[in-house]
Amino acid sequence: MPDALSHRRSLRKRLMWAFTILTACALVIQATALYLVNEEQEEDLIDEVVSTALDNIIARPIDQAHVILGQHLSLYHAPIGTLPSELPEPLAKLPIGKHEWFAKGTEFHVGIRDHNGERFYLLYDATDHEERLAWLLWALIAGVGIISLLSLWLGHWISKVLMRQLEQLAANLAADDQKLLAQPEQDREVALLAKALDDYRTRNTALIAREREFSANVSHELRTPLTRIRTGAELLVAGINDGSRAQRIVLAVDEMERRLKGLLFLARGSVRPEFQSLPLRDLVDNLAEHYREDCESRGVALENKISPEVKLETDPALLSLLVDNLLRNAVKFTDSGSISIAFEDGCLIVRDTGIGIPEGLQKQVFERHFRGDGTQDGAGLGLDIVREISERCGWRCELSSNSGQGTEVRVHLSS
Repeated sequence: MPDALSHRRSLRKRLMWAFTILTACALVIQATALYLVNEEQEEDLIDEVVSTALDNIIARPIDQAHVILGQHLSLYHAPIGTLPSELPEPLAKLPIGKHEWFAKGTEFHVGIRDHNGERFYLLYDATDHEERLAWLLWALIAGVGIISLLSLWLGHWISKVLMRQLEQLAANLAADDQKLLAQPEQDREVALLAKALDDYRTRNTALIAREREFSANVSHELRTPLTRIRTGAELLVAGINDGSRAQRIVLAVDEMERRLKGLLFLARGSVRPEFQSLPLRDLVDNLAEHYREDCESRGVALENKISPEVKLETDPALLSLLVDNLLRNAVKFTDSGSISIAFEDGCLIVRDTGIGIPEGLQKQVFERHFRGDGTQDGAGLGLDIVREISERCGWRCELSSNSGQGTEVRVHLSS
């Protein structure tokens, strides 16, 4: 996996280069503006020097004009209508005012003015000015380059700091130690991502747990109807057919379908129960019929005391699954006496005169895989399924038992 991911674009590098490029662009813009402003100011300063020098020249006698000329100034003058003898020819065509003139790679600022019948041409050699601008340009380029390299290093450091929490989050997630990924010291954005991952991991863990529970529940719930189908089929193959074998197989298949529907509901987690009106006594009679032969063989009386008028608004598949598990547990642990099913004040009651449950173990009977003293056969899932169905439907389970005297389980069907 690391080899496959190594070829992908690095977010850290993208942050680093984004910071560097942004910094370099800002520096280039600033350096360009500085250069242009400096050049403009130099140009204005030279024009001011030329203008001031012309003012001073005009204010003095003509024969003293050369005395006040600076190092970079050259003066030409002649009566208006004639040209100075040494004046460069291109300047002769220029009108009165300020001009720029380039000759052999050298820039000159030219000021032309008339006074008392004389025309004055004053030239300023801007070579030093251009050299200063060139030095400034190279200094700015070097500065931009150096600071860009520094920003590259700084961007690398900043991106490393910014990505450290994200990389630590990825490492913690890969370690799969089930610790919470969201921590108080994390930045807000990283904490939001960590919380989302924690929530996803919690949902995934719950999904896996439901899948495992479903597998265990299917094995637990379908064992009995499959045994009935196998027994009936073997008798049919052997030619023993009293007319009821095929019917028992059909009933067993119906029972499997009903139980699977309930188990699938439990496995899906977020699905709501499908309530409908049903006669409770008929439902219990159908379920009790599967255990009647076993009870009669042991001399155990199985009695349905529910009134025929009792009807409930509930999910038939889930209630069938719940009642069937209660009956199965009662039959399994009752060797003599009786098992009764009643409905009183919105409460479904299953009583037996079986072996009972010691007081110290009664709080554990609704736990998954609990099997009393461990000597009984089975997966220990019956009452756990009863508890889970009750929780999903908003019902409440209560158990009371005396060791050696029997057990009573109450399910309050009103939420």
